[in-house]
Amino acid sequence: MGGTQTFICTGFIGIVVAILQACGADTSFIDTYILNGLFLPCIIFNGAVLATAYAAKHYDIYGYETGRSLAFTQDYKVLLAGGCAGVLGYLIYAFAVYFDFPMDQRALSVVLVGIIVRLFLNQQQNINHQSIRFLKQCSISYWLYQLLFAIAISLCMGIVAKETGLYTIGFSVSAFSLIFALMDSAFPATHHITLVAGYAFMQTQSLWICVLFGLLAHLIGHIFSYVFNLECGTHIDPPAVAIGSLSLVLFTLF
Repeated sequence: MGGTQTFICTGFIGIVVAILQACGADTSFIDTYILNGLFLPCIIFNGAVLATAYAAKHYDIYGYETGRSLAFTQDYKVLLAGGCAGVLGYLIYAFAVYFDFPMDQRALSVVLVGIIVRLFLNQQQNINHQSIRFLKQCSISYWLYQLLFAIAISLCMGIVAKETGLYTIGFSVSAFSLIFALMDSAFPATHHITLVAGYAFMQTQSLWICVLFGLLAHLIGHIFSYVFNLECGTHIDPPAVAIGSLSLVLFTLF
């Protein structure tokens, strides 16, 4: 299906589960086996990351194009590569859960699998030096836009979390909103902002800290994307890097 497409499905199912829970329905089956099983990002997205990188060695596709379906290859080896990555992603996640790592264990799995894929299947540069120069030369207006963008989303997430107690609903909405990115590549990913902001409010009940961590999530994801992801051959997920690192800070300090 493609990594982005499967992640959109995750967001849609998350929204459905939240609505059903608000209506008082029993969502244990959907929550356990669908949302946190079949459509768990560290399974399905990890599968897409490795399968895409593998397909790039044999077909007309770049290893970082995780938004493309790989059905065009009609290659069982591509399918098996994705399946192996999904199993590896789940095992890393299960290991982190078993030992109760104080962070978002799903994000940890996504980051580690992305790094493994970069080490073994990358055919291009590991660091985009051109993007580093671009970021250094950006105007104040550019960075002010990033600042206001992140603050607005984080504040909205904080208010929703405060009023409803649904600390991860923003993540599901953001994930589902990536359906627009399939039509316009400039559409931004925001799930790392909303999830980190939700975690921050859950841990502290403070809108100030919620906005601060949402802003940090955006900056980490944005800079990592430009430097270590853009035109770098394989995909290491910038939102997962932001979620994993900042959830570790939040769950350790608060």
